[in-house]
Amino acid sequence: MDEHDRTADQGEQEVGGVGPADQNPGGEGVPVPPRIRDSVDAIRRRAAEEAARGRDVVREYEERYYRSRAERRSRLETSTEAEEADPSPARVPMSVKAKRQSAPDDNERKWAALAHASTLLTALVGVASGGAGVLLTMFVPLCIYFAFRKRSEYVAFHALQALTIQLVGTIGWASLVFLGILATIALFLLSLVLILVAVGIILAPLTIVGGILFLLASFALPIGMVVYSMIAAVETWNGNDYRYPYIARWVETQMHGGTL
Repeated sequence: MDEHDRTADQGEQEVGGVGPADQNPGGEGVPVPPRIRDSVDAIRRRAAEEAARGRDVVREYEERYYRSRAERRSRLETSTEAEEADPSPARVPMSVKAKRQSAPDDNERKWAALAHASTLLTALVGVASGGAGVLLTMFVPLCIYFAFRKRSEYVAFHALQALTIQLVGTIGWASLVFLGILATIALFLLSLVLILVAVGIILAPLTIVGGILFLLASFALPIGMVVYSMIAAVETWNGNDYRYPYIARWVETQMHGGTL
């Protein structure tokens, strides 16, 4: 009877999936073979190395590209602040300088020299007509500029130089003389009033002498206009890129700054 019961209990255990051979009295799992454990450890080390290598690649990329971008941005901001603090005339693009560095041909040299030589014509007509004729002769370099503005950088630049120096030497000179005469008259009238207090006795002759000296000094503008223009005419005829002091830089700024 007892043997029959034990046999039945063993059968029930086998049916339930728990056999005597599978029982582990200590409750421990099946030990992992060393070969599998070594393989898992090797995979973990390889994964850690790949992750570290990936971080190094990302760091190198950031240092190489983002640092250079930051440096360029910093230099750009610094240069912008410097230009705002100390503004300077606009720079001429390198392509424009390179374009004018090429030797002009005979036709370009001829028209550039003609634009500068027209200043002498303006001076002669201005003297003969009392200044009225300069309004016509100044159109000579202007017409040359419009004719060559898209055909020759060399001719257009020198035509604008010639036009600018003619404006300074004629209209600019006339305006300066007019303002000087008004100032002299005002000071002379003031000196007449101050004669009552004896100060005008000294101020009146000084005003007259100062006005005469100012008028004589003002002739430096038209005379300088003619002298510089003749030098420029000879230089451009020989193919040189002659530049008027101050005027050349201003002309370049206007031409390549979008104004002209």
